[in-house]
Amino acid sequence: MNITTIIRIEATISSIGGTGLLVWWFLMPILLPIDDAADSFQNLILDSNWVFVNVIGLCSVLLLTLGFPGFYLKYANSFKLPGFIGMMVTTSGLILYTCIQYYETIIWPAAAKINPRLLDVQGELVSGDTLVVSGLVISGAILAVGYMIFGISALKAKSFPKLPIWLLIIGVPLFGIGVLFPIRTVGILLFSTGTICLANHIRKE
Repeated sequence: MNITTIIRIEATISSIGGTGLLVWWFLMPILLPIDDAADSFQNLILDSNWVFVNVIGLCSVLLLTLGFPGFYLKYANSFKLPGFIGMMVTTSGLILYTCIQYYETIIWPAAAKINPRLLDVQGELVSGDTLVVSGLVISGAILAVGYMIFGISALKAKSFPKLPIWLLIIGVPLFGIGVLFPIRTVGILLFSTGTICLANHIRKE
């Protein structure tokens, strides 16, 4: 299997991951009682659809993690050191975000069955513990910084189409470190669209 085939496979994986991310995000308000989350966050997590919906998100982020290096490999010769750093930071951010998705998808429901108070909005496993909050914030920040460094390096390399890169530069920070649902929704739309467009461009070349 040559490097071109590997890059195309990774681009396909990224495209599937980007599509899955959208499916996950927009299934949440359809299948889960999102409106009641502020008053009863633990009931949201204990909902029978929680694991099903969030496994889609977990698998999607995992696919994005596996596929992202293909974006760098496609034009590796055009990148300088900042591009390589951006690729490494982004991959690290995606790995951390995959861990967060696993934590929220699997650990939260298990903990809520043992002690629902742990999963209150102010509970120790959500926002009531500084270490937990720090981990959530840091993972999102690393993801955002990584994509910004990679995106700026990609624009300087002049090998990528500009629109998907700009969608990633703007969308990932909005999604990764955004707090409000509408802001994160805009972010994930830009993030996923940029990923899919970039992946399709690479597959066609």
